[in-house]
Amino acid sequence: MKKEKPLGMRIGESVFCAGYLLFAAIAAIIFLKREGTFYHLCGLMTLLLGGGDAFHLIPRIIVNIKGETAKSPFWLGLGNLVSSITMTGFYLFLPKVLEALTGKPIASVLWIILCLLAVIRVILCLFPGNRWFSHDDNGNWGIYRNIPFTVIGLITVGYLIVVYKEITMAILVTLSFLCYLAVVLMAGKNPKMGMLMIPKTICYIWLIAILLGR
Repeated sequence: MKKEKPLGMRIGESVFCAGYLLFAAIAAIIFLKREGTFYHLCGLMTLLLGGGDAFHLIPRIIVNIKGETAKSPFWLGLGNLVSSITMTGFYLFLPKVLEALTGKPIASVLWIILCLLAVIRVILCLFPGNRWFSHDDNGNWGIYRNIPFTVIGLITVGYLIVVYKEITMAILVTLSFLCYLAVVLMAGKNPKMGMLMIPKTICYIWLIAILLGR
């Protein structure tokens, strides 16, 4: 068993996670109630993001409240696997959302590249070497599976700036990736780095809030 976090930290993390999931659910409902392809795509994208994150945040909340059990590594690992896949899907939805908003389609070649990178990322996530269901270090697999994901992020930031002139969104995506990659690369040696997932999540909340205002 890992060392238990202080009570205040567990409560704060649980409240934040629950608040984020509630925000995502409400935002998705608002989007889907509105008329138009743009809003419906936003709603589906938000459901995908929040639903995937729920798979690992709900078990984390339960662990914070009840403590870790023998089955906790499995449920936390499954949640991390699912959210890794759904987060990848989020970045396939985003260009289509912006396309519906602006009428400027993403280049076909670029879209195919994004889809291929997403498939590679998902396949890498499914390899046993990731050791999702244990606390063991997954070695280099955390790096392998995030190479195509990082390229997806770079492409996303590029077309947000060049094609859609969405500078704020580009900054948010950049910050979310920097926080995420810092956790991937350093949380194994310094568990406190895992707290960077909070600003990462705030970036997603801000991004969704921007789309709610369109």
